[in-house]
Amino acid sequence: MKTGDTLLHSIVPGDFWAVTGPDPDVRSRWCAQIASDGEHANETALLNFAQHAAEAQKTGWPQARYYGADGCTVEEFLSFESVYDVNPFEVGVRYPETRAAYGRRAASIFRLLELQEIKTRPVMALSNGETRRVLLAHALMKRPNLLVLDDPAGGMDARQRAKIREIVASLVRKGFAIVFAYRHVDEVPDCVTRWLKIDAKGVAHDMAPPARPEMRKGRPANASAVRSKIASGRTAEPVVEICHLNVRLGRVRLFRNFSWTVRKGERWVLRGRNGSGKTTLFAMITGDSPLAYAADIKVFGLPRASGVELAKIRRRTGVVSPEMQAYLGLTPCELLDRALNPRYDLLLLDEPFMNLDARAARRESRRIERYLRTRKDVTAILICHRGDEAPRLFDRELDLDGTAD
Repeated sequence: MKTGDTLLHSIVPGDFWAVTGPDPDVRSRWCAQIASDGEHANETALLNFAQHAAEAQKTGWPQARYYGADGCTVEEFLSFESVYDVNPFEVGVRYPETRAAYGRRAASIFRLLELQEIKTRPVMALSNGETRRVLLAHALMKRPNLLVLDDPAGGMDARQRAKIREIVASLVRKGFAIVFAYRHVDEVPDCVTRWLKIDAKGVAHDMAPPARPEMRKGRPANASAVRSKIASGRTAEPVVEICHLNVRLGRVRLFRNFSWTVRKGERWVLRGRNGSGKTTLFAMITGDSPLAYAADIKVFGLPRASGVELAKIRRRTGVVSPEMQAYLGLTPCELLDRALNPRYDLLLLDEPFMNLDARAARRESRRIERYLRTRKDVTAILICHRGDEAPRLFDRELDLDGTAD
């Protein structure tokens, strides 16, 4: 089976194709080709990580989101002018709908994807899961006949993943034709009409419906177990010390009198809903956020203060994040190659399995586990929305939901 026109001619309204493949890059290229091929390309909308990267790169530098650099807000990004690429100097251009009709539909989509609370925030300042929701809204705003979704749940918390399943299923019932490329089969709605697998050459083949394994429970210890370990008298030296942190982004208070100590050799999973402050907390630790320099934060015993050389901290810290994928154009595996370096004493792993299929994510998870087993003094903090991706050695958990209260 080929991609392009031949395949598109066989999809009809209400079809829902679930697509997988062993190589996420090949799968993503296949999705992009499907969205751009054929005489009906203008009636097709695409959502993929490349769009996320393109929006990020408009700022020019990864730390811009923390410095209040100019950038369009969610409301502006999803406006009539932006979605339909309106040129104010063109005369007589006809658009698919009136501004009034667009406004009514936009209000419905904002409610559907829960974007009201973030509509005034710059797109570049959003979390990964929030950005994915905004990109989905942008695709829906175009009123497509065919919607191509390449890993639409990437970076989303459990509640938002479940909501995306419900939304996609409802769109199918309304007659949308949807191609849904997935990394984890449990993220796919049940209304599949055709299962496809993309081989290494980018050719699609029909496949039998895969088994839907139950979601494996997260491995980190529960809060009571963590407290008992801390109370047991472990006295390893602190690596990260945060005292009485207060952070507000616009109307949202992320942290209020938040304190946290991470000691040498500890392995933590950092959890919380999209937008709860996980990546912001990493930016405070690395010094990427200027707010860190007005806070009581020490890393390796060094404070965030004038005269303290940031390089002394960074040369001992390995970092992986979706932002690094977006800005540097590196794969998750390449970023992990850099981060799992013998000279590092602290690992900050922010969604290290983003854009990897389930099998590759398990392989990289085992690689992290082997590294940490051989380097017991290395401290590691992991942001991960799926419990089945967390390496086994991460036995402590901090849930940021509710920390502002």
